Amino acid sequence: MCPGECKDRMGDAFDRFGRVPIVRRTRVASSDDPAFRRRSRAPFWAAGGLVHDTRGAIVLVRVGRESGGSMWFTPGGLLEQGERTDDGLRREAREEVGLELADPALTRIVHETITDGSRARHGYFAQFIARAQSTELRPGHEVIEARWFDGLPRDMAFRDDYLEDFKKVQAGASF
Repeated sequence: MCPGECKDRMGDAFDRFGRVPIVRRTRVASSDDPAFRRRSRAPFWAAGGLVHDTRGAIVLVRVGRESGGSMWFTPGGLLEQGERTDDGLRREAREEVGLELADPALTRIVHETITDGSRARHGYFAQFIARAQSTELRPGHEVIEARWFDGLPRDMAFRDDYLEDFKKVQAGASF
């Protein structure tokens, strides 16, 4: 992806969902982190977030890759070239848990630098809240387990990133 596409994707997200906070962070990862497998020097883009049902429960997944371990993740993943952030979220939710989504709301964009101490990779993560149109989970081939939760489990990856969003889901805000 070229830098122009990166700006276009960010501009499209802001045009469609309004300006949201951009949170910058650096994350130390092992040298076998999936972020280092891509050959491109251009920043990667990913999308994911809290997918909830009408009672406020959220769906989380355990994935079948080494870096996932036993952690729970929100549905999401890397965007395809030219894919809009919300379209990527919808595709990933369909692929990972078999759910169609309604009313996605972009809540923040995380601008992340991932480093293993000797190299760095830059990327963006579009974080959403979206309502599932059903509650029947059909885990995809990369998902070891998918489950509905009434709260954010302690062993949830990036849990702190979702505290504010989860409060909105629990409050019954419409998205």
